[in-house]
Amino acid sequence: MTGLADCNNFFVSCERSVDRSLEGRAVVVLSNNDGCVVARSNEAKRLGIRMGQPAFEIRDLIRSQSVIALSGNHLLYREISLHVHDVFRRYVPKTLDYSIDEAFLDMTGIPDSELSDIGCAIYEACRREVGIPVTIGFAPSKTLAKLVTERCKKCGEAVGVLLNDEQRWEIMSSLKISELWGVGRRLTRRLYESGVYTIADFARKDRVWVRKRLGVNGEKSWLELNGVSCIELGHVDRLLQDSISESRTFPVDVDDYDYVRARIAIYSADCAKKLRAMHGLCREVGVLLRTNRFHMDRQYQAPQGVVVLGGYSSDTNILTDAALRVLDTIWRENVSFKRAGVWLSDIVPDTPVTPSIFEEYEERVPGNTRLMQAVDKINGMVGHNVVKLASQITKGHVGHNDGYSSSFGAPFNPDR
Repeated sequence: MTGLADCNNFFVSCERSVDRSLEGRAVVVLSNNDGCVVARSNEAKRLGIRMGQPAFEIRDLIRSQSVIALSGNHLLYREISLHVHDVFRRYVPKTLDYSIDEAFLDMTGIPDSELSDIGCAIYEACRREVGIPVTIGFAPSKTLAKLVTERCKKCGEAVGVLLNDEQRWEIMSSLKISELWGVGRRLTRRLYESGVYTIADFARKDRVWVRKRLGVNGEKSWLELNGVSCIELGHVDRLLQDSISESRTFPVDVDDYDYVRARIAIYSADCAKKLRAMHGLCREVGVLLRTNRFHMDRQYQAPQGVVVLGGYSSDTNILTDAALRVLDTIWRENVSFKRAGVWLSDIVPDTPVTPSIFEEYEERVPGNTRLMQAVDKINGMVGHNVVKLASQITKGHVGHNDGYSSSFGAPFNPDR
């Protein structure tokens, strides 16, 4: 059996975990620049607020305080996600972290009779230790586990276990084909035209028909719905990524060098932290800048650059220094930028690597490794980045925060 643990309304639940006054209120979390809704509480859903709905469309609800709108705080969400996934790992033999708020649970060797108790224990631990509600579904395949989880959410149940074919067909008949994992709007329309309206309709189709019209991936979904586990997600569980990136769109067009420099330092530090978390080292640091493509009266510009280090490193000081050097080479005076980002590439495991004889800073790495470990530990205990580089501090304030505010749950100003 496979389980799927899914955090309910994750961004909203994170905000509620640090501000209990939000419990029972209609709450939405907005995208980085407060453009649209990216998370909704159940109370907000009942008001008819849609996922992705522009913030200006619900401005009256915000002004009347019928809805509380918060700017996203992604550092908070990431830290809470790490705690939640740690809880999952305590209760099952193996987990696969699928996303920031979801994890597949490998229940190999565990009797079906114990699954419900294990699911309830995970739910209680997440609620008690982290303050995050989760829904857990168990089934013979990943796709079916997702369906069980969706069904539990609709019914207000915390744990569900799929044990027989009667339950399987009942669940599939109750869910629209648009709710099937991997089926988007365009594919939904195609399936409607073929008379497929529910997931059960799809599961009843002939396998040859599915393969001919939907290819190998559609066939795998069909097999999973019929109890054959065949979708592998090994790439998600891979320890080392090929690259790491962090970028943000600014609230307004920015020509302030000090502000952009501080953003680049923040993104570099965040990437370095991710790199250390996956026990990796990198050798290439890149920086990109983007102007606002919607300002037709200005020429669109997208400067970017990469620096190759003399050796591999995960030290925040070294990577940030490299990123700032790249920024200096691509910065354009009298040009307003809308977006900035940092990426790390050429990533290898942090096992001993051959050092370079040409770079002096290699001698500083062993000592700095202990420093970085201490910084990560302190920031992890506090829940946000209280210890940071001086270069991460913005000298000026431009518009609104872009997801890196030091305060949790920043209220949205509908009149901004």
